[in-house]
Order: sequence, then C-alpha cells, then structure tokens
Amino acid sequence: MSYYLIGIGGTGARCMEAFVHLVGAGLLKDNQPVKIVYVDADVSCGNLVRTQEMVNLYEKVRELRFGTEGIFKNDIISSGFWCPVADDCNTLDDVFKNTSLVNQESTKSLGLLYESMFTEQERTTNLDKGFRGHPAIGAAVMTERMNVKDDPWKTLLPQINADKDAKIFLFASVFGGTGAAGFPTIARLLKDALHKDNEGNCIAKIGGALVLPYFQFPPANAENSKEMQAKVDEFMLNTKAALDYYNKNNLLGPVFTSVYMVGDNDLAEVKKFSLGSKDQENEANIIEMYAALGAFDFFNKSEYERGEVPMISRKDEGWINWDDLPNVCVDGALKDKMATYIRFLYAYRWNVLESLEKIARDESYDKYVAWYKDLVKKAGGIDVYHDKETMERFATLGEYAMHFFAWMHNVINSSPRDVNLVDDEVCSACVYDVEETKKGIFSWLSKEKQKFFKLDIYQVVLPVTERKDKLTGIAFWQALCNYTKKMKKTDATGSEILMQAIQDICK
Repeated sequence: MSYYLIGIGGTGARCMEAFVHLVGAGLLKDNQPVKIVYVDADVSCGNLVRTQEMVNLYEKVRELRFGTEGIFKNDIISSGFWCPVADDCNTLDDVFKNTSLVNQESTKSLGLLYESMFTEQERTTNLDKGFRGHPAIGAAVMTERMNVKDDPWKTLLPQINADKDAKIFLFASVFGGTGAAGFPTIARLLKDALHKDNEGNCIAKIGGALVLPYFQFPPANAENSKEMQAKVDEFMLNTKAALDYYNKNNLLGPVFTSVYMVGDNDLAEVKKFSLGSKDQENEANIIEMYAALGAFDFFNKSEYERGEVPMISRKDEGWINWDDLPNVCVDGALKDKMATYIRFLYAYRWNVLESLEKIARDESYDKYVAWYKDLVKKAGGIDVYHDKETMERFATLGEYAMHFFAWMHNVINSSPRDVNLVDDEVCSACVYDVEETKKGIFSWLSKEKQKFFKLDIYQVVLPVTERKDKLTGIAFWQALCNYTKKMKKTDATGSEILMQAIQDICK
C-alpha cells in the first residue's frame, strides 16, 4: 500500500510543505511511501518551488538510515508535475481555439456563446501565472485539458489500481482559482478512471483538505492594478459561490470518502502583493499545518463514516497550543512524537553535527568525541574523514533541521494569535538569508553552540514545565557518550545506530 498526495495551486503546495515537515516525525501508522503530484498552472510559483525543494531535501535526508520505526521512516516519492495549461496555449482563447470558432460559420454560434461566458480580460490574460483567483477559468481549462492517458496520470493510475488499499488525498483552497477548480474536477476524473467494486464504488479511497480563507494581502500597486488578479474582498464571495456550487451539483459526496475543511476568521497578513510566479512565496501558516494533519488522520484511519461531521476549534480565542491540534496518531500522542522529533533536530543540529564536521576536517579530532568512536566509527562502520559521501548526508540532515525550524518560526509568527508550540528563540535562530550566512555563519554558529550547552532541551517544546531532570547540551553529550553501555543487541548498522541513540535520549 502507498499513500498518494496531490497538491493543487499555491495553497495546495504550502499544505504539502507542512505535510513534509510533519511526516518526518513518524505520524503515519506504518512505513509505507507517500507518492506526490504537484498541480499548478503557475510552474514557477514561489510556494511550489519551495515545496519541491523541501521534498528533494527530505529525500536526501532519507539516504541516511533511521530504521523502520520512529523518525524519517516514510519515503516521499515525487510522481510528477501536471500543468493544466498546454505548452502551446497562452490564454483561455488559445485553449478553446476561439479565433477558429468565431471565424467559421458552422461554429460561430458556439464561439459567441463562449465569449458571453467570459470577459475579454479573462479570455486574453496570459495564464503563465495561474488562474488568478478565477475558478471558472480553471475549471474550464482543467476539464478540457486533463487526460488520464497523459503523464503523470498514466503512470500513477496503474499504480493506484494495483494498490489494494490505496488512499488519495488532495490539498486545495476554495477561495482561489486553481484550487477551487481543481479540487472537485481532478478528484472526479480520477474516480472515473479508477477501478470499481461490485457496487460501482471506487476501490481507492479519496479524501481532501479544502482550505477556506485564512490570509489577506495588500492591494496591488499602480503597475499591477489593471491586471486580472485575485482580490481579498472577493475571497468570501468566491468561497460561498464555490461551496454552493459543489453542494447543488453534488460534486463532493459521490467522490470523496472524507473532506476536511479548515480556515480562520482572523485573516493573517501577507506582507507583499504578488500576481504570481517566483514572487508568490507566502510564509507558512498554522492553518496549513491543520490541513496537513487532516491528511494524516485520513491515511491513518481504518474505517470511515460517511456523513460524520467531527469538529475541532481552539479552546481559547487568542491562543493555539498542542491541545488545540487533533491527535491523528494511531499509536502515541501527536505532541509526544513531535516533541521527540523537534528535540532530535535541535540536538543534532547544534551538538552532533558540529563534531562530525570537525572530524571530517581533522581526523585527529575524534579522540575528543567518545560517542563518535563508539557509535559511528566502531559500531556503525563509518569514518566521516574518508567517507565524504556519508558526511554530505549528515550535513544535509543539518540543513533540513534549519529549514524545519525556519518553517516553524513562520507558523508561530504568521498567525494573528499566539501560537505556543516551540520556543521561538530557537526557531528564529534558523531564519537567515543565504548571503548573510556566507558572511557570518561561523561566528554565529559558535554563539548558538554556546547557547545549546546551557539550554534545557526539554524546554524547547512548549509549554515549559518544571522537572527535576534537565537535558542541557552537556547532559545530552554525556548521555550520548555513555549510550554504548545501554545498547542492547541490535540489527541496526551504519548511521541508524547514532540516529536511534539521539532519538532515545531526546524522548
């Protein structure tokens, strides 16, 4: 069995980014792979590109060994990208070949009907930046364009049909253009193409997170004001119209096993307006994390009740903490799994990796690092001074940790209310510009290293609770050095030994 994830549009990409950061914590009930597909007309959208980069980084991290339980146990496999706009079509007129329609007597009436349904701006605006908050354009293009015989669908569908217990999950917004159009359209076309049981029901289960308005952005500047664009003051109207349309035409019920709706009545502020392309790169938001948790809930369920309407909301109007998030885990609690994962990434980045990097530069330094000689060189059979490929993988895990905490920093700070999940001082230390890093990274890292040895790692995850035992950087180091005394007979080899040791200490 595999899990299949489809991110539609910019919001879909950001929800998928949240899923990537959470799946590493081991929230799925098994170690089956997750196969993903990106859908967007705006192929250079900053949100999409960032998510693609994180998926690639996650897969490089997975080249290290972590074991089949615990963190980083699931592969993420990129199954392709689908652009609903064909290469030879720049506008909606190109998609429907309107020039040809209106110039031929036999099709002229059809062309005039088409022109009456869309404004001239909608018909002639270049679609290279997506559907710009106009779902009618998106639905028309997708229905015309999508062919299950084209990639990535022709490759993915046989895999799903061969999968006895396949589960498919879609991320999309309902207030934009690409997501609102693609959510019901893609799901229905997939359902029609997939195998059915004796009663005519789709064997594969299809679920999705439909994201309601949760952010707003400033008006366009004078240069962009005349362009076709998504408008904040139309978000609620678009949402109501889309949901009414879905309901009246029964577009979701016959297709989806489960639909998760999530939004926020207090809209987060996006600082910069963008028509699309690489400039459209929004900060991560807690709502995307909620949507991603919906995917975990769907994948982890063994039974589904149609018509069931569970609700979740904040306990306090001004706060969001771990108790406000759904426990989507089959075994254990969400907070416990995330806490171990967060502590692991923090301890690894600010303690373990620095020693590995020093040994990789100077072989003689290993005499100062007892845990390296015992867990990595002797038990794991790894010599980072000579094995540059494995050292690159260790470095990649450190890079991923930085991106995770930078993502969490945005989750904490982009909401209009207080989000109390992780110590933001820890997270904000990982938010840096690449150019600034090149200028002052080594002195900055040294400062963070000193802070690590004083900080109680248990207190990184909020709320801070008083406890007798403290896991300072020094205590962590000592526990790692003494870990060989606790090692039982294990089949683990290579980097898996070190990774399991860090996890055990951080629980």
